[in-house]
Amino acid sequence: MTITAAQVCGELRRLRPSKAAGPDGVSPRLLKACARELGHPLQRIFNLSLGQGRVPQLWKTSCIIPVPKKPHPGELNDFRPVALTSHVMKTMERLLLHHLRPQTHHALDPLQFAYREKTGVEDAIIFLLHRSLSHLDRGSGAVRITFFGLLQRL
Repeated sequence: MTITAAQVCGELRRLRPSKAAGPDGVSPRLLKACARELGHPLQRIFNLSLGQGRVPQLWKTSCIIPVPKKPHPGELNDFRPVALTSHVMKTMERLLLHHLRPQTHHALDPLQFAYREKTGVEDAIIFLLHRSLSHLDRGSGAVRITFFGLLQRL
């Protein structure tokens, strides 16, 4: 696989400038503003990294920071951990994903909802409820479901 400067430039232009910088201190605002100038140098670094099978250590580093959850009346203000990673590494990951997704799409389980584009927890719950209710409509017995995790309030 070879990454082109145009691909790198395109991904950099998609960055959201309001996001926080990662542990490398490189702001997505800077990457987006300088996308045309950075496309070729980052393309060379990405291709060198892929060719050697190595990723710079700083790109693999994350900073875990507590972010306050939105407070609800009568509740304590809790925090959730957020991992800040390098936007340069995220750009490389997205470029690899664009290359790998078509090659692995046929091998994905149709009942896998995580890590798929345009699917999420809601899709999994709807599928499970549909299967359960269809089973109950046939008079085939009972259904027991346990959901684990935290649900967000809207």
